[in-house]
Amino acid sequence: MFLRAQKTVSWNRSLESAVVKLVLLGALVSLTSCSSSLGSGSRGSKYRYQFKMVAPTPSKEMLYQDDSIIIQFRFDEAAIKFQLQNLSESDLSIDWEKTSIGIDNRFSSVRHSSDFYGDTALRKVSVVIPPVGYIREVMIPRENVYFDGEKWVEVVLLPTTDKNSQALKQSILRSVGRTVSLLLPMKFGQTTKKYRFDFAVASVNLLAWSSYMPAKRIPPSPSRSKQAVKPDHLTTGIVVAGIVGLSAYFLSLKKDPPIE
Repeated sequence: MFLRAQKTVSWNRSLESAVVKLVLLGALVSLTSCSSSLGSGSRGSKYRYQFKMVAPTPSKEMLYQDDSIIIQFRFDEAAIKFQLQNLSESDLSIDWEKTSIGIDNRFSSVRHSSDFYGDTALRKVSVVIPPVGYIREVMIPRENVYFDGEKWVEVVLLPTTDKNSQALKQSILRSVGRTVSLLLPMKFGQTTKKYRFDFAVASVNLLAWSSYMPAKRIPPSPSRSKQAVKPDHLTTGIVVAGIVGLSAYFLSLKKDPPIE
């Protein structure tokens, strides 16, 4: 009887060892596959643009002030962000219907915080800014945001990856001096002032992919897809490892020796 119990325990340990090896092999294959997918290099090198304001007044800090407003801009790869303070004695609002962004003098209407993600022509909401009040906003060319059936996609203002193309790489590096313009009409009470801000690419720098962080939107993009999400290789490996590991655990438990 003792011999039979010893054989049972030995068989369980052998099975456990085989299962563990299988789990480790599966996880290794999944990680290798995932790493290969991420490191395929199909995107090529990544680049970051630095902008400066050239009009209405030159400013490396992209800061502008007059008797009515003080405004400062920041760029990410797809959008223009700004903080605007009302220095006038009247309420201020932005006329979003007439606001536009131009890239190399090709202009288009914009989306901003109230309609950044939307596939219909929503009524644009303009916040009233009282004297000394301020807002923070984000803008993107209207056609540069779309839903691809699974997620919201943002198109960059200027190319930021060379896709391993020497011609595209040289085109990106020659982007110094390219212009992005913003027409931003504002209403002060019943009076409208039309502001135009022009920005130029000051420099283009190579960016390590490990240092790249996509811009965070507030609020973040909504999830509209209710279709099943295809699991990636790493997730599949983890799930399989968990199931097989649990089975190995139960199989490795000591069993009572059979009673004759």
